[in-house]
Amino acid sequence: MEFDSVIRGRRSIRAYTNEAVPEGLIREILDAARWAPSWRNTQAWNVWVLTGEALQRYRDEFRAAVERDDPAALDLPATAEWPQACSARTAALMKSRAATLDAAGEPTDPAAALARMADLFGAPCLLVFGFDDCLAEAYASFDSGSFVQNVCLAAYDRGLGTCIVATVIRYPDLLRRLLPGAEGKRFVVSVTLGSPVAESPANTFARSRADLDELVTWVS
Repeated sequence: MEFDSVIRGRRSIRAYTNEAVPEGLIREILDAARWAPSWRNTQAWNVWVLTGEALQRYRDEFRAAVERDDPAALDLPATAEWPQACSARTAALMKSRAATLDAAGEPTDPAAALARMADLFGAPCLLVFGFDDCLAEAYASFDSGSFVQNVCLAAYDRGLGTCIVATVIRYPDLLRRLLPGAEGKRFVVSVTLGSPVAESPANTFARSRADLDELVTWVS
């Protein structure tokens, strides 16, 4: 694809087919994504690829924790209050998504949304990103974000969908118990990966971006 088409066409996918993603294709995506920039070329990120039985085990245990209403305990603190402009953009997105799901007869309440996330939107692959606990979270998170963005763009360029999700790593101790080499790591985000259900309302609702001049200050 043309570069601008990849950037503008990528969107968060919340409904997947059950078609497995070949390991070779996942490797190809990660191999391209690892060329992301990082502070002094430290490349201080880790990624765990969950598929098959391992993914189903995590899905089952995550769903059980949700049903028990276990308290979330993200490794990285979430923002409690956002500036008004940011909150307004979120509200507009949620309104657009709810209207599209309502029109299709799909539930839009918070419990239903959490249940869809607990099912990982049906994705056949989950990527979990983290870094060593000794690292300053600001730098490590920024660098990990560059890697994650490359993954999402590389996946879209190859006809696959992704969704960057923090809720799916809300029980980090569960991940540390299930994932090899996860002790001493902090988890920053996860990414679902798979083939999108093209006509799903969860994948087709309208979304927008702020006007450029809302975000940019020109100084000359």
